[in-house]
Formats: sequence, C-alpha cells, structure tokens
Amino acid sequence: MKKVIVILMMVLISSVCAAESLENITWITEEYPPYNFVENGVTKGIAVDLLVAVWKKVGVNKNAGDIKVWPWNRGVNYINTKPDTCLFSTTITNERKNVLGWKFAFPIPQVSHESSNHLIAPKNKGIKFNSLDEVKKYGKKFGVVRGDVGSSLLFEAGINQDLLDEAAGPNELVKKFDKGRFDVASYGFTTIVTKMKEEGVDPEKYEVVFTFPPAYMGYAFHKDTDPALLEKIQKALNELHADGTAEKIRQQYLK
Repeated sequence: MKKVIVILMMVLISSVCAAESLENITWITEEYPPYNFVENGVTKGIAVDLLVAVWKKVGVNKNAGDIKVWPWNRGVNYINTKPDTCLFSTTITNERKNVLGWKFAFPIPQVSHESSNHLIAPKNKGIKFNSLDEVKKYGKKFGVVRGDVGSSLLFEAGINQDLLDEAAGPNELVKKFDKGRFDVASYGFTTIVTKMKEEGVDPEKYEVVFTFPPAYMGYAFHKDTDPALLEKIQKALNELHADGTAEKIRQQYLK
C-alpha cells in the first residue's frame, strides 16, 4: 500500500512540476487568420483555441489573453535566442527542424487538408508553375513575409535570397503586391485573401499558381525545451485529435 501511495505521489509531483514549467513558457503568435488573429481585442483562431484546450488538459492556468501577438520575424528572433519559448502556427520544414533546431508538437488542423503554402499571382499575368524546377527558373522577385515559411520554402528550393522582396508582415506584403512590386507572392492563400480584404484589395484578381507539397503545422519550441514537456503537450494534442475536439475547432473557422 505504501508503495502505491509513493508512486501516486511521484506521479502527482511530476505533473505539478511539468505544469509549473509550462507556465513559464512565453507563448507567441502572429496575425495569420484563421489560425491565430485578434478580433475585437480577443486573440482567437484554430491554433489559439486548440492551445487553450491543451492548457486545460495539462493543467496550465492560462487563457488566450496570455498569448503575445507579435510580427512574425520578432517571434522568430525570440524563439532562436530565448529558452522557454513557443511560436505558432508554424509550418514544419527541414530548415526549422535541422538547422534552427526547433522542437515541435503537432499537428494544428488546417482549413484545407492540403498545403497551406502557395505561390499567388494576378490572374491577368498568366503565370503558372507546374513544378519546383519551374519556380527556380522564374528568375524574378518573389514577395514574402520576413522569416515566414513562404520565404523558407523558396530558400530550400534554391531561390536566391536577393530574389526575395521581404515585407514586415502580411498587410505590408499585400500593399507591395497591389503596387506591383512583384508578380508572385509566397504565402498562405486563405490568409492573404483575408488581408487583401482588410486593405481594400480585390482578392478575385489573384489566384494560386503553385501549391507547395503538404506539410504539417504545429507549435514550435526553443531547441533546448525539456523533452518531457513536449511529450506532455503532444499527448494532450493527440487526445484532442482522437476525441474530435481538434476537428470541431477547425470547423468553427470554416467560411
């Protein structure tokens, strides 16, 4: 009986310590609807609501208001230099895993079960890419958000850095796009449509001209994050997918 009590106490202490450690993490996101965004002063979205559900499962006393909403590049700089940091929603790429060393808990359900990363161009330009080889041969500027996966995917495909016209955020990307600074933007189509509407740009004038291979989206953690904490978050995520909660959250943001 004593052994059982000791084991139960050890499990309880372990759970409390993990929760306390998770409480210390700085959670960072960006404006990237419908996954994470601020509406009427409230932080929400598929990834935000799912994270709040994870917190509830693992006993973290936080809510959506505790998430910092920063420009993406600021979040990237932070996760690269500050331990106890989580950045989301983050597409999992080889560069982020193997070069930057980020650790991931995933997946975050996507609006479409296909890739959320695209090349977008004005319909009247007649631009189409059938392969990454054709993308590499394009030879003109691509519009990207600094530090975003749209930039990383082009870099991994072998696109020269000097062909990337960087914007600080999606709204600036849309403004540059509308002014004709470049004919092809590398970004998520669902999100850029939302941002075009915000900026008074007609999204009907634009189309997807290439879709990158499917990739998971998840929560990225600093490279030195305790594996036990990641395992705890991943277990909670797995359970939320298994019981249908993750899909219910996704459905709420389909329009």
